[in-house]
Amino acid sequence: MSGDVTDGVNVVTSGRFEDSLSQAKQSFEQGEIGAALSACRKTLDEWPDIRRLRAILLDGLKEASLEQKGELLDLLMRTNMRNAEQDADLADALFKARRFEEALPLLRNVVRVLGGERFSAWNYVCCLEILGHHDELIDSADVLDEMAAHQNGRISLYNQLANARLAKSHDEQVILREARVLEASSLWLRPEEIVARLTKAIKEGTSFSLVNFGYLEARVVCATSLHASCILRPTEMIEMADSVWPRICSASFEDCSALTLSRLGKGYRAAAREASVLCVPPSHVLQLDHQHIGFFAEQNHELRAGLSESCAPMDVMGEIASGDPGLCGLLTGLPFAGIVTDIPGLAERIATRCKLVAVTEIMVEHHALDTMLTQIDQLWVPYPGAVFLVVLTGLAPYACGQIAAKGGVAIDVGSCAGTWDA
Repeated sequence: MSGDVTDGVNVVTSGRFEDSLSQAKQSFEQGEIGAALSACRKTLDEWPDIRRLRAILLDGLKEASLEQKGELLDLLMRTNMRNAEQDADLADALFKARRFEEALPLLRNVVRVLGGERFSAWNYVCCLEILGHHDELIDSADVLDEMAAHQNGRISLYNQLANARLAKSHDEQVILREARVLEASSLWLRPEEIVARLTKAIKEGTSFSLVNFGYLEARVVCATSLHASCILRPTEMIEMADSVWPRICSASFEDCSALTLSRLGKGYRAAAREASVLCVPPSHVLQLDHQHIGFFAEQNHELRAGLSESCAPMDVMGEIASGDPGLCGLLTGLPFAGIVTDIPGLAERIATRCKLVAVTEIMVEHHALDTMLTQIDQLWVPYPGAVFLVVLTGLAPYACGQIAAKGGVAIDVGSCAGTWDA
């Protein structure tokens, strides 16, 4: 800047800048955020010595209110991008404020320079995923591979890369179009229609299953999909599966045998194929949820949802429970109910709330996956139409399929398990 002005002007401007900068720093230290913001604006107007001003603004974010953080970020975005570390810190603050479009250009400039440090890789990949830039995300594989090389070949961001690769292997527009057609058809059931069908099945003693395929289930489907395994590299497959596997069983995905995974996959697909009501992601979720669209697309490919089954949105039981807390209208007075769960005490709460005559609790504890599947296979259905409520992390579709195959009424109530907390 000194090359563009006289030395005298430079000295005056520099002095004003130092005074304003000191005032801003002191105001931040005293918690006077408004005064600090005013001083920072003055400093930026007088002499944009960007790195020092940025440092003060970035430090000021720690104690600022939500509204003040917005103003600080607006000021920071007026500064020039001259320092990779500060750019990464600013991008991190923008990411936390969900200003993804503004964070992305900064992250593009620094992620490779910093080797992914200062949260730049995490924020960069997540911004790309959230904004639906799957091509660019796939192109970031070199950065992730370099980082994984220092972490025994593993990095959690391979999970996002897996979602992007799966998304690109399907035509999202076709999936959305088919979902909208399904939702406009008679196959797409309203909550009251589902309750009527359940009531009829219980009264008549006929087999029935309501199976939910949501966020967690989609990754299980992908983990047991031959198609997915042909698209994803082994490290991406493992990272995708292990993002949910600890919630399902005591063993990691890598420790599960191919035979056990095949057994789980076949059970999942049979449950979907035979479901009375298949609960799947609705079109508005598919359109907006770029973070899961690849997994949902692969699940749709594997299950062929909506071709012949009656369907409903994946949170439909939660909607039903909001109008019938505890599902008391549906369940009260039943002579028997089986509760298949991994939540201690849930069966007792359901029995008390719904005044059930007899309850059998099937507590599926987290062991090796093969052991858990065998326990589910051995479930006893005492009579045709016996009702079973299933709240079982990751294995609910498998359990529902087994119960319905034996003549029972299986209801996946995982999305409304909280209705029995009160």
